Amino acid sequence: MAEDHSYIGSGVVLIREWNSGEPFQEIGNVSAFAVAPQTNTIELADNQNPGGGTANRVDRVTGYNLNYTFHDFNTANFARATRGKASTIAAASVDDEPAIAAKGSFVPLKKLASSITMVEDSTGTTEYEEGSDYRYERGMLFIPAESTIPAPVAGEPNVRVTYQHGDLGHVEAGVTSQKFYEMQFYGANEARGGKLVRMVVHKVSGGLIESMGLIGNEFGAGSVPGALLKDSAKATGPHMSAYYHWQEEK
Repeated sequence: MAEDHSYIGSGVVLIREWNSGEPFQEIGNVSAFAVAPQTNTIELADNQNPGGGTANRVDRVTGYNLNYTFHDFNTANFARATRGKASTIAAASVDDEPAIAAKGSFVPLKKLASSITMVEDSTGTTEYEEGSDYRYERGMLFIPAESTIPAPVAGEPNVRVTYQHGDLGHVEAGVTSQKFYEMQFYGANEARGGKLVRMVVHKVSGGLIESMGLIGNEFGAGSVPGALLKDSAKATGPHMSAYYHWQEEK
């Protein structure tokens, strides 16, 4: 009787830029990691019989799609999936940032504020009162209807804001060209008592995140479609793939 090789998998996915020699980074909690071959089917019809049918068929591999879904919404994952650039902004105090404040409205600031120290008019001669003239909400200012802050004129800044922010992760999206990556999956087959499995993917075209769902009733998920490309340097001998290989514990 054949040995059971049923599969239920979990594990970690590692990634780095292709041919960079840099250490692999863990993507984090990944709920899907799948390689899907794509084929072009060429069929020869059976023209010898009135009932028709297929005399021959060839399925040519046209490519391999690779899709993964991450749940760790951090700057590294977002930068890879948006062709962006990730950076860290150190905690600091921002002094006298000009802003446009209108009654009944939020006032976004350049950084995600952790607290507000002072709000003044644009000349710095009048200091407004926290609570009645402005409130700190959601990393911004909110100007209540009863505020004494006068309406802005011609869209010009009418207040100066001094505030603090903590350490921030920052991503500028769409500022880098497409990159290629090496990826490796290390998992355990729960259907075989935790036997170890591994997939090594040699060269992946960096896909773009399909959507960034920032509001919802479920945990956030970033689905990233990509494709495997040929890496001839990995096919160093007979029967060695230029695309990927799979290993499992016996």
